[in-house]
Amino acid sequence: MKSLRGRLLIAAPSLTDPNFARTVVLIAAHGESGALGLILNRELDSDLTDVWRRVSGEPCLREGKLRHGGPVSGSLMALHDRRPLANIVVVDDLYVATELAAMESLAGSAEGRALFYAGHSGWGPGQLEAELAEGSWLLAPARPEHAFGDRAHALWKEAATLAGRREVHSLVDPRHVPEDPRAN
Repeated sequence: MKSLRGRLLIAAPSLTDPNFARTVVLIAAHGESGALGLILNRELDSDLTDVWRRVSGEPCLREGKLRHGGPVSGSLMALHDRRPLANIVVVDDLYVATELAAMESLAGSAEGRALFYAGHSGWGPGQLEAELAEGSWLLAPARPEHAFGDRAHALWKEAATLAGRREVHSLVDPRHVPEDPRAN
């Protein structure tokens, strides 16, 4: 299967697993050994500045909440737009920092955009492909505004609508598909 790195996984309405119901997951890495992603539309109750102070002892110049990346625990990660600090290149202007030095640079500067995540989403070899085949997820290309936009609460609905439109257009001549399917 072609790599899904840089794609959005949009939970199908039928996906009821509480870890992923109504989520949008950015696939940061995908290959024969599995996949790694970050949930874009879930925040934790923890303030980033408080968490960062406990983790590193250094000040954090970024405001906001710590994000919930998924059910797999592990060290913090940062999704950001600063290429020199990338440990994982997702797509242009979307990078992941996993090393402490890169995250310290991101936390200690207000330059660029960065979101910090506790946990991540992970799939073993073939697991994500099986979930896609059973219809648990819709796919769409990722863009920086999906990650850094200020509408995380509405992201699932907007992304699902976009993915649904793309699916219909792939099956039907787009010239015959109205902008609003209710006008059909």
